[in-house]
Amino acid sequence: MRFAATEDEIMVEDMLDRALREARDGAPRADGHAPRPDPDALRAQLGSLGLWGAWLPEAAGGSDGGPRLLMTLARGLGWVPTHHGLIGGCVLPGAILSRAGREDTLDLAEQMAGGDQPVAVAAMEPGARWDLSVPTMRAEPDGDGYRLTGVKSHVAEGTTAGMFIVSARDRTGISLFLVPADAAGLTVSSYPVTDGTTWAMVRAEGVTVPASARLVGPDDGLATLEQAFTLAAFTAAAEILGSCEAALTQTLDYLRTREQFGKPLATKQALQFRAADLHTDIEMLRSQVLGAANALSKGYSRRARADVAAAMALAVQTGDLVGREAIHLHGAIGMTRELGVGYHLLRADVLSRWLGSAEHFRAKFMAMEEQAA
Repeated sequence: MRFAATEDEIMVEDMLDRALREARDGAPRADGHAPRPDPDALRAQLGSLGLWGAWLPEAAGGSDGGPRLLMTLARGLGWVPTHHGLIGGCVLPGAILSRAGREDTLDLAEQMAGGDQPVAVAAMEPGARWDLSVPTMRAEPDGDGYRLTGVKSHVAEGTTAGMFIVSARDRTGISLFLVPADAAGLTVSSYPVTDGTTWAMVRAEGVTVPASARLVGPDDGLATLEQAFTLAAFTAAAEILGSCEAALTQTLDYLRTREQFGKPLATKQALQFRAADLHTDIEMLRSQVLGAANALSKGYSRRARADVAAAMALAVQTGDLVGREAIHLHGAIGMTRELGVGYHLLRADVLSRWLGSAEHFRAKFMAMEEQAA
């Protein structure tokens, strides 16, 4: 496995670091929170630099950077406590649109690569947990098109999207449809999430779409969804890795400067051991995410899916541990919104509740390992 970054990856990492530092330094404080860059401005800047969708194929407006470059992008964004929308507004729809391969879908993917968020994916449903294979939304033939009826929940970027990719069960399987946000019969209602983001619930009551709205037919619908959510889980693991690095760095800076009884807290051996343990956990996570990136670079094989499941399981566990320890090592100030270190814990917990818990991904990993045995 290749651990060292290539020259291109180092260049991208440097560009991203400068862009994020400028965005962070220029962000004003508001509502008692730590400084957070404006997400629209951040996406536009990264899009103009060619970083936002660089992982996409060239035909979809990217530079064919693949999973290794996506890891660099997600890890860097994990350092910045802001809502960037990479997973819900770029990775999920980008994976589906580029796989569909139609001219109109590639145009939408190219818009996303430039920093826009025109499409959101509505695939999860109330009560279904993380099972994408049992949609209750129905797609019934209606003249030359289809009529969609059902409810989707946990739709990231659903309040700002102009289009939705909706999964529905037709006569022979699961198909994916491209539905305008202003379609008659489609209702989008928003609700807040604990990390400060906003999700949406999408309700379709007899929404009619033409036959051309079906992006992916039933033969490939579920496989396309699973591939997109595998890539989303990998991105989440990489983001949590960056978030853990940021939380530990902020904590170490605090321990070096905060004095107690005339000495910095960093001189206390017990705190040194706790910080060292966190560093070890983060390095283990880095290796796991790198392994998943290298496996995905060779295709969406069973080995790659198993490595992603292992990476996300470890990321959820490590993100929760590092976030809680960072708050604890800061003491009472760690609980304040102004400091902002608690955001990393909230973000890791939200990602695990959205894409899957540690137990969920461990079970996926074990199931794939048993299949290979």
